[in-house]
Amino acid sequence: MKILAIYLNQVGPINNQKFDFYDDWRDQVYSRVLFSGANGSGKSLVLRAIAELWQASSEWLENHATSSNTDLSNDWLQQWGGIAMILTDLPDISTPVGLVFGERAWFKKRETEHPEVQWMGEIISDQKSSLLLPQQEWLNHWSEARNQLILNFEMVNTPNMIYLDAEGCRWVTPKHRVGKILSEAAIPRWLVKYQPTEDWQGQLEASLINLKIVKPHKFDQIIRDVNQFLYDKEINPDIRVGRRIQVKLKDKPGQSHTLDALSAGERQILIKLYLVSCWLKPGGVVMIDEPDHYLHPSLVSSFIAQLESLVEEQKGQLLISSHLPKIWSRYETRDKRIKLGGTL
Repeated sequence: MKILAIYLNQVGPINNQKFDFYDDWRDQVYSRVLFSGANGSGKSLVLRAIAELWQASSEWLENHATSSNTDLSNDWLQQWGGIAMILTDLPDISTPVGLVFGERAWFKKRETEHPEVQWMGEIISDQKSSLLLPQQEWLNHWSEARNQLILNFEMVNTPNMIYLDAEGCRWVTPKHRVGKILSEAAIPRWLVKYQPTEDWQGQLEASLINLKIVKPHKFDQIIRDVNQFLYDKEINPDIRVGRRIQVKLKDKPGQSHTLDALSAGERQILIKLYLVSCWLKPGGVVMIDEPDHYLHPSLVSSFIAQLESLVEEQKGQLLISSHLPKIWSRYETRDKRIKLGGTL
């Protein structure tokens, strides 16, 4: 699955704009896209708009009905004039699919511009919402794939999305039931986010310990990937029963500390590499707001390259935002850079 285009109408500072991800030169959709711009230009809003629209599509597929007023995505989407995106390369669907939430008059223009697209979503007219669903067999198949993804993640390869916003990727030290072996907390597998609490269940560290038990090779791979970005220390892949994961200090033999004592940048590396490695399905889309947040400049290029490699392995699509000129140059040269709010 790839996002071909996004339309935003009166979404924060973005008035009425189309973001096209098609590469005319190579005749394909870009697999890597960067949003850049000044503070307040809308970079984070674009990524969140995609995430919220994708989350709303989960309810449309499940219930074949408009999203409820208590749904957080519905509440967020209703603030704006319209959000639409066009998806290509969905499994077993031969035509592009459009997801939309917005005013009828605005949507009709999008529909006219893309007669080849089959649209699904909520159309607002006279402050009333109506559901738009294509009467096609593929809709039932996609709905079933969505249900299987949520109930049996390992056995299904339907695309999902991962959304990591800069403010949400904060580290929370666990305080309750620490160190216990608990079943994996239910994670929103259609749209994966990082939502830690002070309870051990659902903590990244608890998930890593579970991963070592059920998928030791995957665990070892993630630890190796993270350790290459740590300075004078390394996460110990050996975990004693009932104990927490330890970080060994290379210059102080015999001394170690927990993951809680990692620096802010080191924690960000661990969070992002774990979530993308474990939860991205084939053909999925990863959106990361400022993946370089808290990172030392010397680590930025190699860390971005590692994220790109993980997404490429799954034949997915990576969308990021950044304030760093080093990343701007990287994406202008190889991929797609979209500038918001001027020529910055």
